[in-house]
Formats: sequence, structure tokens, C-alpha cells
Amino acid sequence: MDQNNSIESQILFYNNYWSKNTPLNRLKLLRATKILEYLAVVKQRVKEPRILDFGCGDGRFTSFLGYFGQTEGVELSDAAIENANKNYKHVRFIQGDCLTITLPANEYDVIVSQEVIEHIWEQKKYLEQCHKLLKKKGYLILTTPNKYIFDRMEGGNWSRQPIENIVTYKDMKKLISERFKIITAETIIFNYGSQGMLKVINSKYIIGFLNRIGLSWWRERILSKLGLGLHAAILAQKM
Repeated sequence: MDQNNSIESQILFYNNYWSKNTPLNRLKLLRATKILEYLAVVKQRVKEPRILDFGCGDGRFTSFLGYFGQTEGVELSDAAIENANKNYKHVRFIQGDCLTITLPANEYDVIVSQEVIEHIWEQKKYLEQCHKLLKKKGYLILTTPNKYIFDRMEGGNWSRQPIENIVTYKDMKKLISERFKIITAETIIFNYGSQGMLKVINSKYIIGFLNRIGLSWWRERILSKLGLGLHAAILAQKM
């Protein structure tokens, strides 16, 4: 993809992307479940968090977050924001570019970043923006594709958005740890990838055997920490 994609061309793409209102798939459900698991950890420490969904899409998931704290969503697509404000009145939605939008500093207890950072070239700037907007000891909940796995899948990265800048789980942890204290880092969603050592790790015979003896959880726990899940999931705290 062209690194010089203009904001205007991205807005046009996402206006069309979010107009389709297609049902959410299994991968989105698994990522959302992990985000809510992390939010439950935060809720033990912050009873009424102020939440920012940074790159909120059409607002469906943001609306659910809105039942757990005062919630706002930011999205580049003006069409998505217009529809979100009509459909989910209990959440405030704002149109803007996450890198340049003006929001009050030190204001949010939680920033949720679900599958956003891989669509930004200036990833350090994005994380600096998250750091600025969070309160002292505020929390970042982030998911993003794991380049190591996508590079070992037939066909590679299936996303075709204007900017595709995915990085490995290891590199994402390093990037986040420059500004945040990582509380939990793992990879999620398994059995993807069929090249290199993944051909053996994801063998249907091995998976089937471990399922039969009740040890699939053990395999997934190891794969998670080794960075062999399809997506990275990280809970971090502002330092």
C-alpha cells in the first residue's frame, strides 16, 4: 500500500467499509472477549472508568463499553460517526484522526485500541497520543495482528485497508514498553499459519490428539506466550 495515502482517501475508504453493516465474525468476537477480560481487571481498580475507544469503527462494540463507564469513541469515518451517534445515544462519538484530534490530556482511565495501530504508519506517535490522553496510571487495552503468523499463512495478510503496517508480537511489546508498563501480554486465536514450524505446530493430528486427552488448553497457553497466536493482546499502564 502507498505510504502517502491521504486522510481524505482513507475517509472515503472507511465510509464505504462501515456502510456495509455486516455481521461481526468469530475473530472479532474472540478479540472483544479478551478486551472485556482486561476491562474486568481494570474495573477492580477503577469502579467508574472514563473510557475512550480509539478507532471505534461503527460504534457497535463501543456502545457495549458504554455500559461499563462513561465512554467516547473516535473514528476517522464521518459516515460511521453519524450513524453511531444516531444508534447509540448513551455514548459520545467524535469524528477525527487519532494522531491529530484535540482531546483533553490526562482525561481517560482506559483507552481501548482494537485493530487500529496496524493501520497507522506513525505508530510511536499514536502511542504517545494514547499516553497523553490517559490519566496517571491509566490503562491501555490493545489488540493488533501478529505479523509472524500472517507472514506464514497462505496468502499472507488478508486485510486490504489503505494502510497495512502490521508488526510482530515481540516488536509491539517493545514499542509499547517504551511508554507503558506492560501488565499482561499474550497472543490469542490459534491454529493459523501453515509454513515453517507452524506446519508441525498446527498439524491437525497434534491438535486432535491434545483435544482427545484434554490438553488443548495447555497447548494454547504455551503458544500464547511464545507469540504464536494470530493476534497480540496487551494490557498496559501509563508510567
